[in-house]
Amino acid sequence: MPRSSIQLFVTAAVLLLCALTTPAVAGTNIFVNGRELTQKQIVGITLTYHYAPIPGRYWYDSRSGAWGLEGREAAGFLLPGHNFGPLPANASKGNTGVFINGREINGVEAMWIRQSFGAVYRGRWWLDGRTGYYGLEGNPMPLGNARIALQAKRSGQKGDNFWCSRTACGNSDGHTGYVDVGGDIVSWDH
Repeated sequence: MPRSSIQLFVTAAVLLLCALTTPAVAGTNIFVNGRELTQKQIVGITLTYHYAPIPGRYWYDSRSGAWGLEGREAAGFLLPGHNFGPLPANASKGNTGVFINGREINGVEAMWIRQSFGAVYRGRWWLDGRTGYYGLEGNPMPLGNARIALQAKRSGQKGDNFWCSRTACGNSDGHTGYVDVGGDIVSWDH
Protein backbone atom coordinates (compact mmCIF):
# COMPACT_ATOMS: atom_id res chain seq x y z
CA MET A 1 0.00 0.00 0.00
CA PRO A 2 1.47 3.39 -0.94
CA ARG A 3 2.41 5.69 1.90
CA SER A 4 -0.27 8.31 1.04
CA SER A 5 -2.97 5.61 1.12
CA ILE A 6 -1.80 4.45 4.57
CA GLN A 7 -1.84 8.03 5.86
CA LEU A 8 -5.32 8.52 4.44
CA PHE A 9 -6.51 5.24 6.01
CA VAL A 10 -5.01 6.11 9.43
CA THR A 11 -6.48 9.63 9.31
CA ALA A 12 -9.92 8.24 8.41
CA ALA A 13 -9.69 5.64 11.20
CA VAL A 14 -8.74 8.28 13.78
CA LEU A 15 -11.58 10.55 12.68
CA LEU A 16 -14.05 7.64 12.81
CA LEU A 17 -12.81 6.63 16.27
CA CYS A 18 -13.16 10.22 17.51
CA ALA A 19 -16.67 10.46 16.10
CA LEU A 20 -17.66 7.20 17.81
CA THR A 21 -16.17 8.06 21.20
CA THR A 22 -17.07 11.77 21.42
CA PRO A 23 -20.63 12.24 22.61
CA ALA A 24 -22.82 14.38 20.40
CA VAL A 25 -23.80 17.71 21.85
CA ALA A 26 -27.08 16.93 23.55
CA GLY A 27 -29.96 19.35 23.61
CA THR A 28 -31.56 20.43 26.85
CA ASN A 29 -34.79 18.55 26.06
CA ILE A 30 -36.70 21.41 27.72
CA PHE A 31 -39.10 23.08 25.30
CA VAL A 32 -41.09 26.23 26.02
CA ASN A 33 -43.54 27.60 23.46
CA GLY A 34 -42.17 25.07 20.96
CA ARG A 35 -38.55 26.18 21.29
CA GLU A 36 -35.77 24.28 23.03
CA LEU A 37 -34.21 26.26 25.88
CA THR A 38 -30.50 26.97 25.74
CA GLN A 39 -28.11 26.09 28.54
CA LYS A 40 -27.82 29.83 29.25
CA GLN A 41 -31.61 30.11 29.71
CA ILE A 42 -31.62 27.10 32.04
CA VAL A 43 -28.86 28.64 34.15
CA GLY A 44 -30.90 31.87 34.32
CA ILE A 45 -34.02 30.00 35.42
CA THR A 46 -32.06 28.04 38.02
CA LEU A 47 -30.50 31.20 39.46
CA THR A 48 -33.87 32.98 39.57
CA TYR A 49 -36.01 30.17 41.02
CA HIS A 50 -33.36 27.96 42.70
CA TYR A 51 -34.63 24.95 40.73
CA ALA A 52 -33.67 23.63 37.34
CA PRO A 53 -36.59 22.89 35.01
CA ILE A 54 -37.41 19.25 34.37
CA PRO A 55 -37.11 18.10 30.74
CA GLY A 56 -40.46 18.32 29.00
CA ARG A 57 -42.70 20.47 26.81
CA TYR A 58 -44.19 23.61 28.37
CA TRP A 59 -45.92 26.83 27.44
CA TYR A 60 -45.31 30.21 29.09
CA ASP A 61 -47.23 33.50 28.90
CA SER A 62 -44.67 36.30 29.24
CA ARG A 63 -47.32 38.92 30.05
CA SER A 64 -49.07 37.11 32.91
CA GLY A 65 -46.31 34.72 33.98
CA ALA A 66 -48.68 31.74 33.68
CA TRP A 67 -47.13 28.45 32.60
CA GLY A 68 -48.22 24.87 32.07
CA LEU A 69 -47.50 21.62 30.33
CA GLU A 70 -48.00 21.80 26.58
CA GLY A 71 -51.64 20.94 25.82
CA ARG A 72 -52.79 21.48 29.41
CA GLU A 73 -54.16 24.23 31.63
CA ALA A 74 -52.02 26.63 33.68
CA ALA A 75 -50.00 24.87 36.35
CA GLY A 76 -48.80 28.01 38.09
CA PHE A 77 -47.17 31.39 37.70
CA LEU A 78 -43.58 32.52 37.26
CA LEU A 79 -42.35 36.07 37.07
CA PRO A 80 -43.69 37.68 33.90
CA GLY A 81 -41.30 38.96 31.26
CA HIS A 82 -39.13 35.95 30.35
CA ASN A 83 -38.45 35.70 26.62
CA PHE A 84 -39.17 32.10 25.64
CA GLY A 85 -40.69 32.94 22.26
CA PRO A 86 -44.26 33.69 21.23
CA LEU A 87 -47.08 31.93 23.07
CA PRO A 88 -49.08 29.73 20.65
CA ALA A 89 -52.86 30.26 20.77
CA ASN A 90 -53.35 26.48 21.01
CA ALA A 91 -50.75 25.95 23.77
CA SER A 92 -53.41 24.57 26.16
CA LYS A 93 -55.55 22.87 23.50
CA GLY A 94 -58.32 25.24 24.51
CA ASN A 95 -61.82 24.97 23.14
CA THR A 96 -63.70 27.59 25.15
CA GLY A 97 -63.58 30.74 23.02
CA VAL A 98 -61.87 32.46 25.97
CA PHE A 99 -58.41 33.81 25.12
CA ILE A 100 -56.06 35.24 27.74
CA ASN A 101 -53.04 37.04 26.28
CA GLY A 102 -53.63 35.21 23.00
CA ARG A 103 -53.86 31.67 24.47
CA GLU A 104 -57.21 29.91 24.32
CA ILE A 105 -57.89 28.41 27.75
CA ASN A 106 -59.29 24.91 28.13
CA GLY A 107 -62.31 23.69 30.08
CA VAL A 108 -60.39 23.07 33.30
CA GLU A 109 -59.19 26.67 33.42
CA ALA A 110 -62.64 27.98 32.51
CA MET A 111 -64.10 26.00 35.43
CA TRP A 112 -61.44 27.38 37.80
CA ILE A 113 -62.18 30.96 36.67
CA ARG A 114 -65.91 30.39 37.11
CA GLN A 115 -65.38 29.05 40.65
CA SER A 116 -63.01 31.88 41.54
CA PHE A 117 -64.81 34.84 39.97
CA GLY A 118 -68.37 33.64 39.46
CA ALA A 119 -68.44 33.81 35.65
CA VAL A 120 -66.43 33.20 32.49
CA TYR A 121 -66.96 35.36 29.42
CA ARG A 122 -65.94 34.38 25.90
CA GLY A 123 -63.68 36.83 24.18
CA ARG A 124 -60.11 38.03 24.07
CA TRP A 125 -58.68 39.26 27.37
CA TRP A 126 -55.36 40.45 28.71
CA LEU A 127 -53.93 39.76 32.16
CA ASP A 128 -50.93 41.64 33.54
CA GLY A 129 -48.96 39.43 35.93
CA ARG A 130 -47.10 42.36 37.46
CA THR A 131 -50.21 44.24 38.62
CA GLY A 132 -53.05 41.72 38.50
CA TYR A 133 -55.11 43.99 36.27
CA TYR A 134 -57.16 42.44 33.45
CA GLY A 135 -59.18 43.82 30.59
CA LEU A 136 -60.36 43.41 27.03
CA GLU A 137 -57.68 42.84 24.42
CA GLY A 138 -57.05 46.03 22.44
CA ASN A 139 -58.21 48.27 25.28
CA PRO A 140 -55.52 49.27 27.79
CA MET A 141 -58.06 50.33 30.43
CA PRO A 142 -58.38 47.61 33.12
CA LEU A 143 -61.78 46.18 33.96
CA GLY A 144 -60.67 44.72 37.28
CA ASN A 145 -57.87 43.30 39.35
CA ALA A 146 -57.65 39.52 39.69
CA ARG A 147 -55.31 39.64 42.71
CA ILE A 148 -57.56 41.94 44.71
CA ALA A 149 -60.66 39.94 43.78
CA LEU A 150 -59.03 36.69 44.92
CA GLN A 151 -57.78 38.28 48.16
CA ALA A 152 -61.28 39.60 48.87
CA LYS A 153 -62.77 36.18 48.26
CA ARG A 154 -60.24 34.52 50.59
CA SER A 155 -60.91 37.09 53.33
CA GLY A 156 -64.66 36.57 53.12
CA GLN A 157 -65.51 39.93 51.58
CA LYS A 158 -68.41 40.05 49.16
CA GLY A 159 -66.25 41.00 46.20
CA ASP A 160 -63.94 43.39 44.51
CA ASN A 161 -64.75 47.12 44.65
CA PHE A 162 -62.45 47.91 41.77
CA TRP A 163 -63.47 50.89 39.62
CA CYS A 164 -61.97 52.61 36.64
CA SER A 165 -62.68 55.80 34.73
CA ARG A 166 -60.98 57.43 31.76
CA THR A 167 -58.40 59.06 34.04
CA ALA A 168 -58.01 56.87 37.13
CA CYS A 169 -58.55 53.44 38.69
CA GLY A 170 -59.02 52.53 42.31
CA ASN A 171 -60.28 50.09 44.89
CA SER A 172 -61.46 50.09 48.49
CA ASP A 173 -62.57 47.49 51.01
CA GLY A 174 -64.13 50.09 53.32
CA HIS A 175 -60.99 50.30 55.49
CA THR A 176 -58.11 50.59 53.03
CA GLY A 177 -57.93 51.62 49.42
CA TYR A 178 -56.02 53.26 46.64
CA VAL A 179 -56.43 55.45 43.59
CA ASP A 180 -54.06 55.20 40.62
CA VAL A 181 -53.90 58.29 38.40
CA GLY A 182 -51.47 57.82 35.54
CA GLY A 183 -49.13 55.66 37.64
CA ASP A 184 -49.21 57.93 40.69
CA ILE A 185 -50.81 55.87 43.45
CA VAL A 186 -52.40 57.31 46.58
CA SER A 187 -53.50 54.83 49.25
CA TRP A 188 -55.27 55.16 52.58
CA ASP A 189 -55.99 53.15 55.70
CA HIS A 190 -58.83 54.08 58.11
